[in-house]
Amino acid sequence: MRKEKINIYIIIIIISSLLLLLNCKPKKSSDEGKAQDWRTLITSDNEKERMSAQRKWLIDRQETIEYLLSVIKTPIKDGEPFYSSTTSRNIAIFLLGKLRAKEAVSDLTKWLSPKPGQGLKVSEPYFFSPAGYALVNIGLPSIPTLLELLKSEEASVLREQCIKIIVSIKGLRETELLFEDMFAKETDATKRENLKAAQNLLKDSKFREILGNVYKKINHLK
Repeated sequence: MRKEKINIYIIIIIISSLLLLLNCKPKKSSDEGKAQDWRTLITSDNEKERMSAQRKWLIDRQETIEYLLSVIKTPIKDGEPFYSSTTSRNIAIFLLGKLRAKEAVSDLTKWLSPKPGQGLKVSEPYFFSPAGYALVNIGLPSIPTLLELLKSEEASVLREQCIKIIVSIKGLRETELLFEDMFAKETDATKRENLKAAQNLLKDSKFREILGNVYKKINHLK
């Protein structure tokens, strides 16, 4: 009888130990499970699961865009390089372009030129700011915001950036026709003046040479 009790106690201890080990086993993070989930579901034989994978991916994409936007809004560190491709801000800007995130266009246009505290040292000529490259990747959804900026902005640096991006997306001739049409329809005197300045810049031989270099840099230009 005593031996039987001892054996029962031993069995209980063994079972308790096994349960403890199972509970202590590392669990996958919710993010990791989430990432694996849509990748698994997308190849499922079940139609509902495949559609669920699509929804999950879209949610992941939107959450990613929102997070990247929060990164580009972080305070500027003194001396932070404006053109560097390795800063957290510019990596976030680059990824927003690769995602073709049209939701980010308005925020990206705020980074077309350096802000106070950012350094401007560069080792090679840059045709665009990092945000400019991102807007080119986003493509046509960038155009309306850039045109509004072009009409209201008098700074020459921003004007050049806007024109180079628009030409990169639409092509030179289409941009010329677009500016002509906008100028003819615009009634505000200040905006007409800014549009005229943009038209004149587009006709400038030196600037057109720069645009030629842009064509070489961006392979998908028209």
